[in-house]
Amino acid sequence: MLLAPIKRIKAMNVTVVKHDKLMLSRLQLFRNVDLNSAEMDRLLSNCSYLQMAEGETLLSPEVENHYLYVIVSGRLAIRLGPDEEIPLTAIEPGECVGEMSVFDSRLPSVQVFATEASTVLQIEQDVLWRMVSASHEIARNLLYIMSERVRYSNLVVADSLEMQRKYQQFATIDALTGLHNRGWLDDTFEREIRRSERDGLAACVLIIDVDHFKRFNDEYGHLAGDKVLISVGESISKPLRPNDMVARFGGEEFSVLLPETSLENAVAIAERLRERVCAACPGEINGTELPGVTVSIGVADYKPGDSLESVLASADSAMYQAKKAGRNCVRVASNG
Repeated sequence: MLLAPIKRIKAMNVTVVKHDKLMLSRLQLFRNVDLNSAEMDRLLSNCSYLQMAEGETLLSPEVENHYLYVIVSGRLAIRLGPDEEIPLTAIEPGECVGEMSVFDSRLPSVQVFATEASTVLQIEQDVLWRMVSASHEIARNLLYIMSERVRYSNLVVADSLEMQRKYQQFATIDALTGLHNRGWLDDTFEREIRRSERDGLAACVLIIDVDHFKRFNDEYGHLAGDKVLISVGESISKPLRPNDMVARFGGEEFSVLLPETSLENAVAIAERLRERVCAACPGEINGTELPGVTVSIGVADYKPGDSLESVLASADSAMYQAKKAGRNCVRVASNG
């Protein structure tokens, strides 16, 4: 439902009438409360009803609030501010609003407005506390209302954290291959390199580039090229150890960090990865099996004082040496 623009309440229609106690007894705040007692009858006489038109504002972060409001009929909604088009949640008959600012004497944190013509029972702060003193049931009901509010807030926070986690995951995962991307690489590789330096451990980096990838794309199409990248990603990631890290570096290029690995062992790992890529079948297009591809791999070891950029640059230079050597091979970065 499209909501009308919020209108500031200038003079809401306030009605003081004889209370329908049967109707009140159905509201959560007055559940199991003896509304016929003399004290409760006297306190209710100090309460009134607000008749709200669609779009009228009941609570606002800019205006102090000293009332608890119980929705009798109609519907209200909550949103963070007047610029928010989509409400956070609806408030149905029987529910309350305003209790937080009554308890902590702070400005409301959200904006509450009517999404349709509504009737709201207005209970002034002092009257509410007298009701609590006069009836244990009201105190219990108010505690229940507060616990439900906290529970809902916790669910909102949990949903927000889960959404944040998903956004973070999307921001660090390559959508095509499912591997980590360059953004993740920059952060994680740097941290692992620093850890290796601190602990005095060896570490190596591989740069892996698919040979003649542009030619493959031109001949078989981009869909086939995507299948090749997925196949290469699987071929190089599956045999790695749990603490090894692989990322799609960009385009047809991949990078692997091998913590606690000597240069000799890194070269052996690179050779195994190269062989796995050669042996893999990228899949088929329209029933036709695609040809396999090869990769050129550059290997560089981390030396104290190296930056992430310098190690990657060394591995990248070694990868180009592999290209010059005829492709489908492994080359080690020069120590010079």
